[in-house]
Amino acid sequence: MTKQDNLRVIAGKALSDPDFREKLLADPEAAIVEAGFELSAEQVEALKEMDRENLEQGLADLDERLTMGCWGKSQGSIFGCTWY
Repeated sequence: MTKQDNLRVIAGKALSDPDFREKLLADPEAAIVEAGFELSAEQVEALKEMDRENLEQGLADLDERLTMGCWGKSQGSIFGCTWY
């Protein structure tokens, strides 16, 4: 698995595991190491620099897209999904 794939898995784990999400928000580097993921130094720094509100909003947006099946880019709304 590539380091980019690890970011996707980390996001999924943060969505589905509230304990991991809290650890990730409190101490991203420790949470990543504890969970056994390998990221580049730049990816770890990006997670550390992201503020809690932005990370939580990003996870909420991803969760909504997953729940509604909204992927891709489009103009307008289809089945309640607004894409931009």
